Amino acid sequence: MTDRKYAAILGVYGNPSDRFMSVGYKEARPSVFERLEIAGKQEMVRAVEITTGAGDDLNEQNYRDVFKAARDNGLGICALNPNLWGEQRWWKGTLGSADPQIRRQAIDHVKRVIDLAAEAGAPSVGLWPGQDGYDYIFEADYQKQFDWWVEGVQECADHNPEINLSLEYKPYEPRTHSTIDTGPKTLLMLAAIDRPNVGMTLDVGHALVQHENLGDIVALAQRSRKLFHLHLNDNYSDWDWDMNFASVRLFEFIEMIYWLKRTGYDGWYSIDIFAYRTRQADSVAESLAWLDTLMDFVEETGLDKFTELIEKSDPVATSQFLRRALFGRS
Repeated sequence: MTDRKYAAILGVYGNPSDRFMSVGYKEARPSVFERLEIAGKQEMVRAVEITTGAGDDLNEQNYRDVFKAARDNGLGICALNPNLWGEQRWWKGTLGSADPQIRRQAIDHVKRVIDLAAEAGAPSVGLWPGQDGYDYIFEADYQKQFDWWVEGVQECADHNPEINLSLEYKPYEPRTHSTIDTGPKTLLMLAAIDRPNVGMTLDVGHALVQHENLGDIVALAQRSRKLFHLHLNDNYSDWDWDMNFASVRLFEFIEMIYWLKRTGYDGWYSIDIFAYRTRQADSVAESLAWLDTLMDFVEETGLDKFTELIEKSDPVATSQFLRRALFGRS
């Protein structure tokens, strides 16, 4: 397990809220430094992702102290994620905004986070364009939005080719339609961007809501070695609930892990959940325990066995194998 790159988004340890409980579901509101201490005490968590922007966990006032606190708690920083969704100036988009001044502000913000990532020794900057997209027909110029994103990411990628940029897609929310909404569309955009340091973040919950097959998306992305990062959670495919990993699905995650290993994925496995009614650290620990168990299962079974099942293409034989292997039932 020691060589497995397990991480958590630092916000997981905070006070989750939604539009029904805007004050948050927890009484405690741990500071960024308290949350780093909590994460540092979790045996499997080797690094954290941190959101960056005015008023966020990492900002211009505290970044040196945050970097030091992460080191003091034995944590790496696997990604810095510029806040491109939670400031009012982004209400109608960022790199895809129709306002050129907003596009410039967004690009400059991403560049600054790239600089901070380099200073922190973080390999990656994650881009989730939550406010980019549209709500109504005849509201957006789809071609221009796509092109603005391509041009903006190219400029950001060229700012420091040593730092990876990783685009995270989501079908909807907060917009009814996101500019980057599916795995294939993300790969289409990555081909247009055409930079070696730009790839994809696969948030498994976003893919499940889009009714994508996780193993299929991994296999497709890895044809061009564009899977850079993973966000792990779970849901029922009706909404991005950000539930504990493997609390709903099991077989899909086993197949996903097989394809991750078969294609040589070597990035981070980052827990991205909202622990509304559970203890945050316990939810992270249980999510990573399931991940570790499924990783062990795939490794102990061996890739050759799963490849054999694929080549046999017999769903009943696959079902029999999994039932017997997981539960010891004949």
